[in-house]
Amino acid sequence: MVVPQVCHLKQCLTDAEINTILETVKKIPSQDGGLTGGDNKSYRNVDVKAFDANDKELEFVASVISEFTQTVNETYWGFDLKGFAEPLQFLTYGVGGKYDNHMDINWQNLNTMRPNRKITTIIQLTDTDDYKGGNLKLDVDNEDDFVIPRDKGDIVCFPSFIMHKVYPITSGTRNSIVSWLSGDSWK
Repeated sequence: MVVPQVCHLKQCLTDAEINTILETVKKIPSQDGGLTGGDNKSYRNVDVKAFDANDKELEFVASVISEFTQTVNETYWGFDLKGFAEPLQFLTYGVGGKYDNHMDINWQNLNTMRPNRKITTIIQLTDTDDYKGGNLKLDVDNEDDFVIPRDKGDIVCFPSFIMHKVYPITSGTRNSIVSWLSGDSWK
């Protein structure tokens, strides 16, 4: 069996569900998406609205993510997962928005009692024609430019230790939801 590094499911959310998300997140305060340690918009420039997996209005999102990711994990990776250890993030990338090469693992959490991110999951919420740029590139299989599908409603997941980046938005706006399923320390 070939073990994929990235898994993709088309149209995991309907337009009606996406509209519910877009309306609901209007009530959530925005946070600067910069990294800790100072102003670093040159590295990560995104608006973040965080919500818990058990948020009554948005728990259907966590359910979709959990079901897809658990199925992929059981089929291919077999990581030790405990669930969502941190809030899900609704991300808005405007013109100039980007996130340079990074992994989603917090290296300081390794070999500690803190949950470790194991699987990164991203749901695309914007029509691909509504923005330019903003491709999500993953460093997999020695490919120079593996870009994930960007159709509205699609979901992808991949191990959190895979290097990836979001190219700058050159026009329009890209909305997505990112989340991480976590487990005990990597062994």
